[in-house]
Amino acid sequence: MGEPPASVFLGANEQPTAANWQALLAAATQRSSATWEDEEWNIWQQVTIIPSSELVNCRFPDGFSSLDGALALFEPFPSSIASFDSPFTYAWIEAEKRRWGFGRSMIDHRWECAFRGASHDRLVSRRWLDFGPWRVIRRPNDTTFIQFHDLALTDPEEAYAQPAPGHERMGNSKIGGFIQHGIDALLGQTRGLYIPEERKLEIVVGPGNRVEQFAMHCACAERLHSRLTRPSTERIDTVAYIFVDRCDAEAHLHELWLRELECWYMDERGKHRLDADYNPTPNPPAWVRALDASTS
Repeated sequence: MGEPPASVFLGANEQPTAANWQALLAAATQRSSATWEDEEWNIWQQVTIIPSSELVNCRFPDGFSSLDGALALFEPFPSSIASFDSPFTYAWIEAEKRRWGFGRSMIDHRWECAFRGASHDRLVSRRWLDFGPWRVIRRPNDTTFIQFHDLALTDPEEAYAQPAPGHERMGNSKIGGFIQHGIDALLGQTRGLYIPEERKLEIVVGPGNRVEQFAMHCACAERLHSRLTRPSTERIDTVAYIFVDRCDAEAHLHELWLRELECWYMDERGKHRLDADYNPTPNPPAWVRALDASTS
């Protein structure tokens, strides 16, 4: 990454290569890329940005030997979502490993992804960041890196087994926390009573009924879509699940809290909110605790 790219394209127009290629891409208004030729891999290595969707793709199969390389690559870009390649990419593809990611033209999750600024809004909640099977690295300018596996791993099988739960949880999946840009397919599935004066959607859950995580995800997508498209007087700021049975509410509390969806139960005395006083403690995996301890 120390050498300027072999080519820089802003849209369809090739630019003179220069050391300030990151600034050129950061200012681009259409899909643009910087490309290097990798003789060892006999392929092109590339950084691609898609301003219309705030996406940054980092295709470097040899990966990064440390976080510093990823930080230096991503931090010059404005509000963005990034996904980084890894040396295990082709081994996972050849082994037909199941993979998850952010969708659209993004590469699937490998060893890390990143969010900056308003791109965090694509998560069901910022709470999601601290409660996954991954390492969280916070940087200046509202930048968050999510590391999915220990960079010291060398075995492709181990390097897949460690991050796979995090890939699913941070990807386009039924239990994932990332709201894809093409969210239209998720809309219209969340039905409830809209309270205009509170800008709240209330959903009553009968006794013994289970709210699937995908239904919660659809509710978050509905809330985000509302915030992005409706006037402030009509949008949904809050989604509240009202359980008829307290035990049912308690069983759903953590997953609802993670998504900033309110959790209530009803009894003969009225409605009672559970999530307002809920304060869980993050419990990262052992490999994350070890890395954090070694760098503290």
